[in-house]
Amino acid sequence: MARHDEGFFNAKDNLRLFWESDLPDKPRAHLGIVHGYADHSGRYRKFIDALVADNFAVHAFDYRGHGQADGRRGYCEKFSDFIGDLDVFWNRVRAAAGPKKALLVAHSHGALMAIHHQAQNPPDLAGLVLSAPYLKLALRAPPLKVLAATMIEKVVPWLPIKNEIVPELLTRDPEAQKAVERDHLYNRTVTPRWFLEASAAQLQALEMAPKIRLPIYVVCGSDDGIASTPTTREFFPRIGSADKQYQEYPGMRHEVLNEVGKEAVWKDISSWISKHL
Repeated sequence: MARHDEGFFNAKDNLRLFWESDLPDKPRAHLGIVHGYADHSGRYRKFIDALVADNFAVHAFDYRGHGQADGRRGYCEKFSDFIGDLDVFWNRVRAAAGPKKALLVAHSHGALMAIHHQAQNPPDLAGLVLSAPYLKLALRAPPLKVLAATMIEKVVPWLPIKNEIVPELLTRDPEAQKAVERDHLYNRTVTPRWFLEASAAQLQALEMAPKIRLPIYVVCGSDDGIASTPTTREFFPRIGSADKQYQEYPGMRHEVLNEVGKEAVWKDISSWISKHL
């Protein structure tokens, strides 16, 4: 039986962030979960339970502006603030892991963060699993809306604007769609500053691909209407690591960890991690 702990820790600028951990008695490795935009760690409970059942210790957190963390919803002064949050979290995972290997499993916007984070050569990162990395928006943002965001960002960068993402874009699973609708922690807004900062971070991430040298496993759905799968296909061959694997699931949408057939995705991720211990 795994022990569940949770609480709060401080970011580099002392903003309060939320964390939770599930710790089996003798884990094979320690895994850090990095959620996506508008998302939070609580939405990964079933996936975490499956990893714990495979005898992994799993740590998750809510970064600024998300879930139970403090901060304006969906906002950052600069994208590097997110990277700082992830770095503090990673140091906690490393400390908990001790001599065991530690890896990150990051989804969407969290995967974008993880790409930037690994560029800083964080110590003891044994591998990356990227789920539907947010390297380009699959939806076409209306030019007038982008122009408005650019103008508003100069005056009210934190202004909440309705998020156009609907549950049906996340997954085909009707129960999972209903869970999103009921979830009071799920963020339904975007902010102009975040949009512009994330867009710049995407271009930088594409340039970082050749410098990625650690073992990496990339998974995504063929019908992702949020994070562009064609861009992920272009990104993958450019990754500099000799140890890399790509898996695309036919018919799956953005949240492959929360899709119809998700158990197969969980098993594939667990198997890949096991091979890298």
